[in-house]
Amino acid sequence: MVRRSSDSERRDRRPGADEAEGTMLRRIHRSIWMAGIALGLAGATGAQTGPPVFTDGVASGDVTSTSAILWTRVDRDAAVKVEVWSNPQLKGKKAFQKTVPHVSAAHDFTVKIDATGLAPDTAYSYRFKHEDNDGSSYSDVGAFRTAPDPGSASDVRFTYTGDADGTRKPGGAPAFNEFEVLEAARLEGGAFWVFDGDTIYADSSFRPSPATTLAEYHAAHRENRGYENLRELLAATSVYATMDDHEVVNDYDAATVDPARYAAGRQAFLDYYPVRETGLPHDPTCAGDPLYRRFRWGSEVEVFLLDERSCRSASAVGICGGDLGPTLPPPVRTSFPFSIFLPPLPPPGCLQTLFDPARTLLGPVQKAQLFADLAASTAKWKLVVSEEPVQQFFALPYDRYEGYPVERADLLAFIQQNGIVGVKFLTTDTHATLLNQVAIDFFTAPAPIAVELVTGPIATNTFEREVISVAGQFGLAIFNGLLTQVGLDCRNLNRNSYALVEELAGAGTLTLASKDENGAVIVDPITTGQCTITDGP
Repeated sequence: MVRRSSDSERRDRRPGADEAEGTMLRRIHRSIWMAGIALGLAGATGAQTGPPVFTDGVASGDVTSTSAILWTRVDRDAAVKVEVWSNPQLKGKKAFQKTVPHVSAAHDFTVKIDATGLAPDTAYSYRFKHEDNDGSSYSDVGAFRTAPDPGSASDVRFTYTGDADGTRKPGGAPAFNEFEVLEAARLEGGAFWVFDGDTIYADSSFRPSPATTLAEYHAAHRENRGYENLRELLAATSVYATMDDHEVVNDYDAATVDPARYAAGRQAFLDYYPVRETGLPHDPTCAGDPLYRRFRWGSEVEVFLLDERSCRSASAVGICGGDLGPTLPPPVRTSFPFSIFLPPLPPPGCLQTLFDPARTLLGPVQKAQLFADLAASTAKWKLVVSEEPVQQFFALPYDRYEGYPVERADLLAFIQQNGIVGVKFLTTDTHATLLNQVAIDFFTAPAPIAVELVTGPIATNTFEREVISVAGQFGLAIFNGLLTQVGLDCRNLNRNSYALVEELAGAGTLTLASKDENGAVIVDPITTGQCTITDGP
């Protein structure tokens, strides 16, 4: 059990104070950080006695009805074997076993093994081990459940969240918290969880400088694995993990990112998460093949995981001059209180750039694959894991789907025109809970097409703190007013959170609920309503 932070400690983590402290200590922290990397590499390559040590727990992921990717890490090159049983006692006939004779320093001594030939809808336990003349060593024990057959009407319960800045201050204290949200998610007992982007903050303001090399990205992942709550959740159930921007650098896009930096950040993510790297769609226009995957959980649920970074066009924020609400209609821009912050029109060229139909968030290949898979899906509930919000709230839209409005409209129109029902967007990134209906356009085409629940963060500044640090309490009031104007069903801008998804096959219902680090449903501080919704009969 990890000690929970006190209320006073949380209050002390003010954005302004934290930023100042981070800035003052950057040079010292940089020295400590690089020394730690150097020591880690020296320990990995130097002569060592005794068996290798399993350093960072275990994980399982990208589970299907017959397979799972199993992950661990050791402290040096060694032969590593994984063993899988269909019982928690690790006894009897093994369901799967395989030995990897060597572990590569190029992948930071991480191990990924595809366990195949498993039975559907079955609970498994697994463990890694090493045996040689130096002795034996064993990893922690992990557990996962395979997905039910696509024709099986089964209940499904899982969680999702994202945005985990585990950077530590000099002296070792967490910059934010101990990932308590993940402890609460683990206690939900889900069949799996979705780590929906920003699995690290490689460019955290608490780092001495942003990561740029593979060694530094690996070190950032190791730092996050130092949190017990993350290790325990990864061991307790399987994960479907996605990348967003902070695995590389804030708000990056495929058009302008340094290719070497993107490649290093992507490799480090793939080294540290049990992601299946085969069968990805190939798109030569992208910085890398998009990490698009889909998984079926019985007859009722299909999960689609998007890659919204590897193929996206350059942001329009520069040509729009950082306009706070470029897509707001002129009558709204010129009305009080928005006229205080906004000129009557955005800068010349802004709207033309935003609405350029050639601009893309997904890339042509991933977009076509998503459309085809949504149309072909026979699942009642089609759950689209998105790192960026799809709903409209207009303020600073550049990094969201609103910043790529033609592609956003294409996606929603495709769902609507093809009669695709049961679509839910499972989203993070905003550092807030935002529950709302999704329409093509709130002002001109407001018919609901889907539902989106934005949840998180795990550990970083909440959206409310970010707004206050820039625009004060008045700016926060204006933003809350805008959320009310666009008909938001529920919002809470100042709580760390995760979401629970519960599908009941017999009842034909699906429930989404955003919850806090204590497992309580998030409440809208303005309406006092709970941030949960149930769809179905």
